[in-house]
Amino acid sequence: MTPAGSSGNAHRRSTVSRARLYLAAGTVLSLFVAFVVFAAAWSEYAIGERVDYLAQQVAVLAKGQAAAEALEPETSTDTRDRLLRIEAGLIGAALFVTDDSGAVQRSTTATSTAPLPVQRLTDTKVDGVSAARLKTAAGVPVLVVAAPIDTGHRLVAVQSLAEIRRAQRGLLAIALLALGAAAVVAYVAGGALARRLTAPLVRLETAADHVAAGDFGTQVAQEGDVETASLAKSFNRMSRHVADAYAAQKAFVGDVSHEIRTPLTSIRGFAEALLDGVIEGPERQRAALTVIRDEATRIGEMSKTLLALSELDAGAVLLARDSVDVAVLGDVVRGRFDAYVAEAGVDFEVRMEPGPLADADRLLQVITALTSNALAHTPKGGVVRVDGRVVDDLWVLTVEDSGPGVPAEDRTRIFERFARLDESRMSESGGAGLGLAIAQRLVELMDGRVEVSSGDLGGARFTVSLPLARQSVPPRA
Repeated sequence: MTPAGSSGNAHRRSTVSRARLYLAAGTVLSLFVAFVVFAAAWSEYAIGERVDYLAQQVAVLAKGQAAAEALEPETSTDTRDRLLRIEAGLIGAALFVTDDSGAVQRSTTATSTAPLPVQRLTDTKVDGVSAARLKTAAGVPVLVVAAPIDTGHRLVAVQSLAEIRRAQRGLLAIALLALGAAAVVAYVAGGALARRLTAPLVRLETAADHVAAGDFGTQVAQEGDVETASLAKSFNRMSRHVADAYAAQKAFVGDVSHEIRTPLTSIRGFAEALLDGVIEGPERQRAALTVIRDEATRIGEMSKTLLALSELDAGAVLLARDSVDVAVLGDVVRGRFDAYVAEAGVDFEVRMEPGPLADADRLLQVITALTSNALAHTPKGGVVRVDGRVVDDLWVLTVEDSGPGVPAEDRTRIFERFARLDESRMSESGGAGLGLAIAQRLVELMDGRVEVSSGDLGGARFTVSLPLARQSVPPRA
């Protein structure tokens, strides 16, 4: 079975072939146009030069005829005709003596008896001489030049343009040879040029094949012209992103497997112990069942968290853009952590000013995630402070604690999924390292940003900046 698109590719030309054809065709077309323009201009120039030459010669001969008539009026007709033929041979044209109407009185051609169209001639650069480009009755193009001999008589020279036409035909033959040679040179040069231009593209294709084969992160040299180098730069960036995404995916799968394997091991171990009768007594059995319940709950919570992350990644989460009553959020946050704070002996402060333009439920999810993280890393007797206020044209939420803080080199990694800076503390708190990743994605979807730095309490400070609502909800009394 033929692969899809193979039949179409079979009829496509390579870039090298197309470059050869295009360059050869362009060269031939350009030379052809140049030849046509040159031939037309050269023809006009040659005819103009011939007209000027004949005009000067005929003017001189006409004056000679007039002088001969005045000095030797009795010269025989045969002598005059012989002299006229000699003059015609000197200038390479047929000569006629006509009256003002064009009627031929004497000529160097025995067959020319029809009147010449001297009325159709126009003045030339030579004083008193007129000329025109005409055609004979047989359609042969000729030059006709006339100069006055005396009152009532003219000397007319008629010369065929066949010589110029022959020169044009010779020029055409030379042009055809030049076009053929230019086409061959352009075809060969086009192939060499195309290979040079497409070499970076061929290397890009090879690199793309490597990526498709699983060699993620393959890089190519940023070479060639501006467009090709830009394409190579984009390819390198894409390849790095693919490699990073693949590595992140592998790490994610590994982390999920690790997180699920630990509670599953506990569940299986206690379940087998209960079935085998190893655990005896109501109290011990109740404790084992409690562990099974808690670990199952942990797996369920992790599943919901992973589902939330997948929805965020797929863009399936639609967020509202409403003015949020943050005073209500403050009350909810206090109530949510009151029991934990009392048991942990932590000083918990919550203060909210109105102003954010966001999704209330998702904003509460962000505040909860950041607060949970702060409380998990704050020792007994420490302080956790949640503060939301208006700063310029933003609503800024800060969650800071008196815990150990986040090292500068880890302040970007901390938002990665399953990121752990303190394995033992994460194990104790039961966190899976997904809360901050979800919080960051939610803040970005609400057109905000979240950052971590050192706080005034000595620990970490998480700062969330969100657009300010146009009409803020007034704070409650």
